[in-house]
Amino acid sequence: MNAAIATALAAARSGLLVPPPPARWPGVLDALFTGPRGIGSLVRLSAARHPDRVAIIDDEGALTYRELLAEVDAAAAALHYGEGVGALGTVGIMCRNSRQFVVALLASTSLGADVVLLNTDFRDRALAASLEGHDISLVICDAEFEAIVGAVPATRTASPGARDQGHRAPSSPREGRLILLTSGTTGTPRGVPRDPDVRTVLGMTASVILRTGARTGMRTMASVPFFHAFGLAGLLITLGLGGTLLTCARFDPASALERAAVHEADALLVVPVMLSRILDAVPEGSETSMPRIVLSGGSALLPSVAQRFTARFGDHLYNGYGSSEVALATLATPSDLRRSPGTVGRAVAGATVAILGDDGAAVAPGSTGRIHVGGAPAVGTYTSEQHKGEVAGLIATGDKGFMDRDGLVHVTGREDDMIVSGGENVYPRALENVLAGHPDIVDSCAVGVPDEQYGQRLAALIVADTERLREPDLRSYLKDSLSRFEQPRDVHFVSAVPRNAAGKVDRRATTALLVQLSREASS
Repeated sequence: MNAAIATALAAARSGLLVPPPPARWPGVLDALFTGPRGIGSLVRLSAARHPDRVAIIDDEGALTYRELLAEVDAAAAALHYGEGVGALGTVGIMCRNSRQFVVALLASTSLGADVVLLNTDFRDRALAASLEGHDISLVICDAEFEAIVGAVPATRTASPGARDQGHRAPSSPREGRLILLTSGTTGTPRGVPRDPDVRTVLGMTASVILRTGARTGMRTMASVPFFHAFGLAGLLITLGLGGTLLTCARFDPASALERAAVHEADALLVVPVMLSRILDAVPEGSETSMPRIVLSGGSALLPSVAQRFTARFGDHLYNGYGSSEVALATLATPSDLRRSPGTVGRAVAGATVAILGDDGAAVAPGSTGRIHVGGAPAVGTYTSEQHKGEVAGLIATGDKGFMDRDGLVHVTGREDDMIVSGGENVYPRALENVLAGHPDIVDSCAVGVPDEQYGQRLAALIVADTERLREPDLRSYLKDSLSRFEQPRDVHFVSAVPRNAAGKVDRRATTALLVQLSREASS
């Protein structure tokens, strides 16, 4: 669907076109036509329409839109007059999910400063490289991160709670850019600059609204970190719809479901590993209610997890696919997942998704190739001025996959995860899908390791009760489902699979753990 048509339909169906009371029109017009069009104008518009509606509920309590704007103005004054933040500067934000993250983000961009969203799991190398690579000398961070940020040379920290009620910061003719960092699970994180003009993501947002039935005033329980593209999108869409953002600093399945139930959440945003934890935490047969929309994204949703969730809770599950570079590219509905568990669905409005072969030509339906995405939200250049691979204006996502005859996209694995073992091309995702289907396995991952005879071999890390699941039984289970070359040569039972804050397997940490386990086994 054309992005403009989708946007018009979404605005009508979501309730955005319902006029506010006449007394609020001056504020609405001011938000629409004064200042730059960016994330700040979205929040100002919602505040003008619904000033006394609750905007955020976090671990500190509730904050209305009127109170949120007052906090943003006072924080902007503190940053400008106390820290020298202004247009054309760059600041970092390293905060867990809370009102403080939202206030710091809106205050910094309103001053015209670019904002780099820092992963709260970053340490040492990744943190220093991100700060130095973007010339960041000031990081707004929670108290728990002050020491590690302050250890980076020439870096200052500022409290996200700093406020200056006595001054008003000067307005900037431009909003600062949002710079999202790639996960850095296999190398140094790279910065992806996002234009603050919300018109670049209207088609994506419209598709989310049309496919999920999201409406103005919706209440969203966001468990995904806000520094992640998925979490940030959930934050902005909810506040842009004049809704209430529910969140907590750390994810706990029972607490998240309780907060969602108490506040009658319409939507729950999770990464797939959170879905698995919810399934494990909720007893079979319990009457736990689930929000109408459960949107999964950020990493691969394994088919078995989608099937288990749908069987337990019904048709609530949606599955999105995208990246820092391409934003949201596809979205699967509950009916899509019923038909094909694990699919990432169809392209959103304004996005083009193509499966290309090594020669750059489109492959036939059902054939595996490299996934490419184009459209307004796609960014092909990093802040380092490195370029993402492009073919005919389409950006390579780095994933392999195929499109079936119904137009549903399926991701089979990362290009750089593929190994060659004894002349066979092997994708760890196939093994991970089968492992996830075993009822006694809580979590797992598979990676390639060097092998003197075969070049490479698969190794699996498994979290399970070893009293109930033993290696011979596991190998028998795998033998029935996988080809010989797809089976792991090494199986390691561990207490936890290394994952980052966004739920993705940390390949670097996984490799280090495998080296350690191999040394222990040989000693």
